Parts: sequence; structure tokens; C-alpha cells
Amino acid sequence: MPERLTFGRARTSENMDKIIAFLKNKWFRLGISILCYGYTAFLIWVAWLCLGYYMILENPAPLFILYLFVNMASLGLLIYTRKQVVTQVNTFLIPIAVLALLVFGFGHWFIIVPPAVVMTISFFAARSNETLKTVFGTIYLLMFVVGVAAFFAIQMFMGKISFTGVDLSRRDASYEYVSKSGDYRLIRYLQDSGTRKTVSYYVEETKDDCSIPLGECKKVIGSKHLHTAEYENLNDNIVEWRTETVDGNTVDVPYVEGIRKENPYLIKPLEEVEE
Repeated sequence: MPERLTFGRARTSENMDKIIAFLKNKWFRLGISILCYGYTAFLIWVAWLCLGYYMILENPAPLFILYLFVNMASLGLLIYTRKQVVTQVNTFLIPIAVLALLVFGFGHWFIIVPPAVVMTISFFAARSNETLKTVFGTIYLLMFVVGVAAFFAIQMFMGKISFTGVDLSRRDASYEYVSKSGDYRLIRYLQDSGTRKTVSYYVEETKDDCSIPLGECKKVIGSKHLHTAEYENLNDNIVEWRTETVDGNTVDVPYVEGIRKENPYLIKPLEEVEE
């Protein structure tokens, strides 16, 4: 029995040595370093979603846990490969992605904080040249300070800004009118400028919408203004989609109060096509 136990321990120790040797293999670490660039690309993608999309989250809590797991797992891989030159270069790129995330997603701290933690720890953990790290660290710190200060200054003197051209906080989540083809949708925004309240209708394309785990992202950037009406007409069917045949093609045409309007996304105005 003791001999079997000793043999089992020796075999276990041998297997552990093989695993450790494999994890220390420089080519394996190089592969993991390259894989970590996927995290940088992921942050850029999230920043793009914050810039141009309206996010509808079915269940925010599990989604945040998943998002947190992705960030913490990536941090572990970045620390594991901190001696690799490929990772060292990556740690100089991640702050740029986080800065974009901060600017485009400002106020959504549950999205910004996890990558900011990953950025800070991985930057100091990487075995980069200390002089180079000091220089880039100073530059990035100034970029973040100036960026945040400029953002607050613009908000203070020019009011709330939006890179999409619309204030997503005023989007009417209960209203969405999709055309028959499914290529376009009408969305309305409730505007309150002092004593005058208005309702603004915008046309959005649906082809660039994307799905995320436990949610959906609808592209807003590039939306086209169609009509603005008094707030009192909120419950009226002011706008509608109709399908018409133009030059042998079936197209979606918006109507406002019974009057045909040009679809902002058509290449040519309807009147020009019909001639």
C-alpha cells in the first residue's frame, strides 16, 4: 500500500511538472500574448457600441457579471504574459481603448471601471522599460485628465452633448415603428426645451443592429430626422410606413400626416426616380 501511494504521488508530481513546463513554454506564452489583443479589440468594440448604439438590456446583473469575468480573465492572461514583448506593447494600446470608452460611455461607470482597473494593473505589471513606461504613463495621465476636464467644460458651457446627434435619455422606449421590409424603423424623442414640448421622429436603418448576451444594440448614429410635432399630438398616428413600387422596385416610404415624404436613406428622392 505505501508503495502504491508513493508511486501515485510520483506520477502526480510528474504530471504537474509537465503542466508547469508547458505553461512556461515561450511559444505558448507568445500565443497567449497575441490572444490578449482580442481583449483590446473587445474594448474598442464596446466603445463603438457606447458611441453609436442604443442598448436594451434584458437582465443587466448577469450581463455585468459576464463583462466583469471577461475583464478579470483578461487581466490574468496579461499578468501571465507580462514578460512578453507582445504583451508589453499591448499594455501601451489598452489605455487608448479605455480613453475612448471613457469619452463615449461617460457616466456608464459599470462599463468603464473594470477595463480601467485592468489597464492600471497590467500597465504597471508589464516588464517594459521603466523610462518608456514613465513617459507613456505621464502622457496617458495627461490625456485622461485633459479629456475629462474638456468633457465637463463642454457640458457646463454648451449643455449635454451627444456623438449620435440625439439625446438617448429622451428616446421613447415604448415607440418603435418598423417598416414592412424590416429595413427601417421610426423612433421618436420627447423634447422639452423650456416651455415648449415637442416630439421628434427619426428614421434608423436596422441592418447594422447587433445582439449581445442578454441584450440588443440598435444603431442610432447616422439616424435621419424626419418630422417634429407638438407634444399634444403624442397619441396621434402622425407618421406611418407605406410600401410603394418605384421604377419596378418596392420601397419603404414614410408618410407624415398623410403626406408622402422622401425616405432619407434612399439614394434618390422618390420624385426624381419616378420621372
